[in-house]
Amino acid sequence: MKKRSPSVEKTAETRKRITLAALNEFNQLGYANSKIASIAVSAGVGKGTIYSYFETKEKLFEGVIDYLIEDTYHPIQSNELTDNVSVAAFILQQMLPAIDNIESAGRANIARLVLSEGKNFEHIRELYEQKIYQPGQVELQKLIQIAIDRKELPPDSQPEILTVLILAPIWMGIVHNGILSPHQAQNIRTLFEINIRNIFCSASTPC
Repeated sequence: MKKRSPSVEKTAETRKRITLAALNEFNQLGYANSKIASIAVSAGVGKGTIYSYFETKEKLFEGVIDYLIEDTYHPIQSNELTDNVSVAAFILQQMLPAIDNIESAGRANIARLVLSEGKNFEHIRELYEQKIYQPGQVELQKLIQIAIDRKELPPDSQPEILTVLILAPIWMGIVHNGILSPHQAQNIRTLFEINIRNIFCSASTPC
């Protein structure tokens, strides 16, 4: 008899189990020290099963990034802004939930991994830039231009520079909390909210 293939649900469940085991392994050991065999044990599958879903460790890391985007990150989309909401309020509404779970979801550790190992493994840096960092920058630049057009920001504001400034507290919090001073962690949400107020709010354009 012909062996029946696993159901779609079982295949998706196995893939997610592998992905979560890989996320934990990468977060605990870094990229270089993570081993497919160890991930397989954690996921409760054979090593060959992992390769049937992800051909290489690089592809497995990409699977982890895709999981983080789909399940815990939800990137900001400028086309979801409505006329009755200010750009500053929209950025807070859209980004604060992702900031609140940045540590618990494992995204902060993955960002720190990219910072520490990206020079030695260029493909993980490029992957992170293409899938997370650059798309977020593009959408924020669009939002900043909308804010300029609406006169929510001064006409001489520079979208590329302001985008970096908007993201700066997130990256500073990631570095501060995980590398520089983990015993005196800062609240990234608070850093982000204060920064948005400083960028967007004034006597003429209250938030």
